[in-house]
Amino acid sequence: MDPAERGDLFDLVHESIVVRDLAGRITAWNAASAALYGWSADDALGRAAADLLGGEAPEADLLATGRWDGELRRRAADGRELVVEARWTLRRDATGQPREIIETARDITERRQAETALRHSEYRYRNLFQAMAASFWELDFAPVGLMLRQLRKSGVSDYAAYFAANPAFVREMIRVTEVLAVNEESVKLFGDGDASALLGPCDRFWPEGSSDVYAASVVAAVSGRPSFSRETRLRTLDGREFDAHFTACFPPESVADGKLLIGVIDISKRVLAQRQLHDLQAEFAHAARVSMLGELTASIAHEVNQPLAAISTNASAGMRWLSRAEPDLDELRGINTRVVADAQRAAAIIARVRDMAMRRTPEAQALSVNAVVEEALMFLRHESQGKGVAIDLALGADLPDVLADRTQLQQVVVNLTANAIQAMGAAEGPREIRVTTALDGDGRVAVTVSDTGPGVTPENLPRLFDSFFTTKAEGMGMGLPICRSIIETHGGAIWARNNGDGPGACFAFTLPAAHA
Repeated sequence: MDPAERGDLFDLVHESIVVRDLAGRITAWNAASAALYGWSADDALGRAAADLLGGEAPEADLLATGRWDGELRRRAADGRELVVEARWTLRRDATGQPREIIETARDITERRQAETALRHSEYRYRNLFQAMAASFWELDFAPVGLMLRQLRKSGVSDYAAYFAANPAFVREMIRVTEVLAVNEESVKLFGDGDASALLGPCDRFWPEGSSDVYAASVVAAVSGRPSFSRETRLRTLDGREFDAHFTACFPPESVADGKLLIGVIDISKRVLAQRQLHDLQAEFAHAARVSMLGELTASIAHEVNQPLAAISTNASAGMRWLSRAEPDLDELRGINTRVVADAQRAAAIIARVRDMAMRRTPEAQALSVNAVVEEALMFLRHESQGKGVAIDLALGADLPDVLADRTQLQQVVVNLTANAIQAMGAAEGPREIRVTTALDGDGRVAVTVSDTGPGVTPENLPRLFDSFFTTKAEGMGMGLPICRSIIETHGGAIWARNNGDGPGACFAFTLPAAHA
């Protein structure tokens, strides 16, 4: 092809056009070729194409068919390797003899690199998907998206409220969610050795009681949150339910495509261990209460003896009034009323002791902290009086209830106050304990027990709540750790410090309000 035949159109074509003779020498080189490979026409013309650009196509096919299409790896002027999509056409002369080869090509290097990176990414994803120790599922929730769009068109804007009011709708969302793929860990956890058995509708694996977790995950997805995580109960193919930690992530591109990746971790053993630990803590707390009641035997006996002595006195007085020739019935009614009241008082004291001594499952209920503190300190009234310790109560007004086990909370107050009484055994000067209740800045109910004793040495302060650490000669070091366990189990916090404005130490704990 002569330059005159090509005209200006040759350089206006966006694809690379390279013409070479049958010996392989380049005879034509357009502007797009210069831009692609980095050599000017002057550099390229007359050069052997194989030497300049590298890779060749099989010319045998070209001579047989007159055309060849395929990909070639080429070398650019700056040393870069390029991948081009090329088409070779054999041009013949008037006699039908091969004359020259015309190549058109376009650069597909970046496309091939992107495809290779995508293949590698998919390969890594699949390897990671299968190698993870957790169960992973790929779900198709596009039908759920359609249901939500229809809800939106009908005027529903608060999905959470709608789901709560329409549990059947949530079950339908779960049913139309399809399992597309699972990893080997999922087969071990949910299936019977066949991954294909897990594919299909998702509702087989979601018990009715876990529907709210699925609904919450949908709300999280449509709210633009990046992920969702919650503990729930799931079901295997054979119908066995287990405790699971369910997670889902919501990359925008996946959500738009209707695909979702979820992870499931079997936490049955952890939940069982937590339950056993909770039971063990309850056993320790019970043992500590019984031990504490043993130490308070004198105080308890004194508290019981007071109403019993009053009953005896009133009964004797009643007998004397009855012995009169004309009994005073009004006086006898008054005596009988006092006897009944003292009997009820004695029964209440025994009931409190019995509750403290009983071994039962802790039961959280809404409680008035002020009432619990007052009841707890009744155990220590004789103890504090016998050691010359004055207990001052400063109870906050209008405090919200807390959600706690009454007996365990009483145990904490009794333990902290008894420790304060014992700490002032050798104290000089006033022996005073101040027990306060109040609302802290975070809306939590705070209980503080401060004394005027010798305080705690700085090196011992960080260790007070450690198991088996004690500053008492005959102590076991379990009272304060049990108090910490009880308070933390109820969602609170407990700590100790020395008073900054005077002698003595301060022990305090907080609990969340029941309505929080």
